[in-house]
Amino acid sequence: MFRSQLDQVRSRTDDFRDRAARILAARRAALIPAAAPPPPPSALELAAEGRAGTAPSGAADTALLELVPEALGQYGWAEAIVLAQLRPAFFVFESAIDVTDAVEADPQLLRLVAENQATLLSRCKGVGRVDLTNHFSLPYGGTGFLIDDTLVVTNRHVALIFAERLRMGYRFRRGRFGAEMEARLNYHGFLGSASKLRAEVSDVLYIAADHEPDFALLRVARLDDAPKLALLGGTHRTEPQTPVAVVGYPAEDGDRNDTPLMDEVFRGQYEVKRLAPGFVTARSDNDIVLLADYSSLGGNSGSPVIELSSGKVLGLHFAGRFMENNYAVAADVVESARAQVIRSLPGTAIPAPQHISKPDAFAARNGYDPHFLGTGTLSVPLPGLGSWEADVAPVSDAADGVLRYRNFSVIQSASRRLPLVTAVNIDGTQSVVLKRKGEWRLDGRIEAKHQIGNALYVENALDRGHMVRRRDPGWGPHAQEAEIDTFHYTNSAPQHEDLNQRDWVGLEDYVLEAAETRGFRVSVLTGPVFDAADRKLKVQPGAEDVPIPEEFWKVAVMVNDATGQLSATGYVLSQGRMIRNLIESPFVYGRYKTYQVRIALIAAETGLDFSALTPFDPLGADTPTEASFAAVARVVNGPGSLVLGSTGLS
Repeated sequence: MFRSQLDQVRSRTDDFRDRAARILAARRAALIPAAAPPPPPSALELAAEGRAGTAPSGAADTALLELVPEALGQYGWAEAIVLAQLRPAFFVFESAIDVTDAVEADPQLLRLVAENQATLLSRCKGVGRVDLTNHFSLPYGGTGFLIDDTLVVTNRHVALIFAERLRMGYRFRRGRFGAEMEARLNYHGFLGSASKLRAEVSDVLYIAADHEPDFALLRVARLDDAPKLALLGGTHRTEPQTPVAVVGYPAEDGDRNDTPLMDEVFRGQYEVKRLAPGFVTARSDNDIVLLADYSSLGGNSGSPVIELSSGKVLGLHFAGRFMENNYAVAADVVESARAQVIRSLPGTAIPAPQHISKPDAFAARNGYDPHFLGTGTLSVPLPGLGSWEADVAPVSDAADGVLRYRNFSVIQSASRRLPLVTAVNIDGTQSVVLKRKGEWRLDGRIEAKHQIGNALYVENALDRGHMVRRRDPGWGPHAQEAEIDTFHYTNSAPQHEDLNQRDWVGLEDYVLEAAETRGFRVSVLTGPVFDAADRKLKVQPGAEDVPIPEEFWKVAVMVNDATGQLSATGYVLSQGRMIRNLIESPFVYGRYKTYQVRIALIAAETGLDFSALTPFDPLGADTPTEASFAAVARVVNGPGSLVLGSTGLS
């Protein structure tokens, strides 16, 4: 019986309680054959009997009939609303499970959560949110949890959001701007906290077929602060009324749930870590699926269902039906799959050694070509280094200090241990779609003290930001070699994982595909903006001396097809620091955005000499003085935002 029908009964009749009780009885009779034994006691009936484990009778029957109609009329089926009223979703924090900020809980469940809080909190630390990068719209896909040091289980339908099957194995799907999607398991995600503890998903090991139970296995980086969860498999058989809890990251899901009820149970807060207790209600005939009555929403897909008394995993949550049941793959099925995958792999741990490319590996690299677009006035030289000249890290095989890779080059700052300038030639007519292949390495042509490796990115919110995009130099007969070359730390600068890079990473595509661009050829110069105010990480062994740049610049150069001359445009990824002193009105820091600015402004901020390119800037050659915001910078919101022609800002 659904809400609208019962609302009509409520509004049109005085004897609502009696009629609603008869509706419930009729529904039960219709669902249960006459010859069948009476149904097992419902959660409401057990609650009325103080969970004695027997069906109510006498006074308990009267109490049941007194409670059912009101609940039924307000939300739906009687068992479901009682479960909703007694099935809270507790907030999980780093050091506690908060049982106070929640709807009323079943007394037995509340007692078990309180008594076993230390064990349950420990298990929660191995549960993470599957955060996504480069997906078209989703910030995360669901939940997953560790069942071995580097082995994560989640649902098939979660894994298929960012990965796809091949004839032999799996690969990450392509997302925005053709870039591969990336997934990370974030073990934090606490209410009111921006802290993150993320492990990168490096491999998709197994995705169950459509006719198999809904699970998938992923390999992630090992983190000491994220413990694995024990599966209660083998011959163990979970019986109905076993107290359990689901741990995950429920997302707002009003399309499939009653919104007022959802907001009440989940306190209007979503996408944060929760522990929601309940009871197992049944098992499927083949014992593959568990049914339970805990509270869940869409983001719980891939969550562990944990036995409250032992802290061991009984199942893998994969679905729920509003006002009916939640469903989980039994742990012994997951355990069997885990054992098979472990046996098929040489090892599940990701190697920790720092890889270094030998100098002779780069003997035939061509590097960035300043004459890629043409000679004479069409040449695009590397910028002059100005005061940075003395800070260039010496290169063993290049007196000019330029690290040459396939189709791109890097000049490394010795003091900052990061790239000062990167330059790449992009040929859209010869581009090759490549499977992601490469592991981050140091470059053996410069001393280790002049570059920074993985020590800068361990257990913090920083990502390795490619300065030259992975696919940009991937053209021509050596495309795969070029892509692998981009995975050197000399081509990387730290960027916060939440940096809004949609339009930033798409700039090359915007320019390459513009009608004004001749021959689908572009040369792109990129680098961080080094500022004396850049801050260092407080505690980061091996990388305490590395200031983190807060802004980045890019110069894209192409031949204008109409004029036959260069067009050079400048961009910054910034919160606005570079332009705040140039505009007439007060500027308030906001989210990172991509701006098109005059190249002269980039030169002034970085100390680099772009005098060979400023005459070809459609926005003008001079550094702007105090002016309106629109005269200083243009926010880039897609390819239509770019000014590539001769009519620029005044």
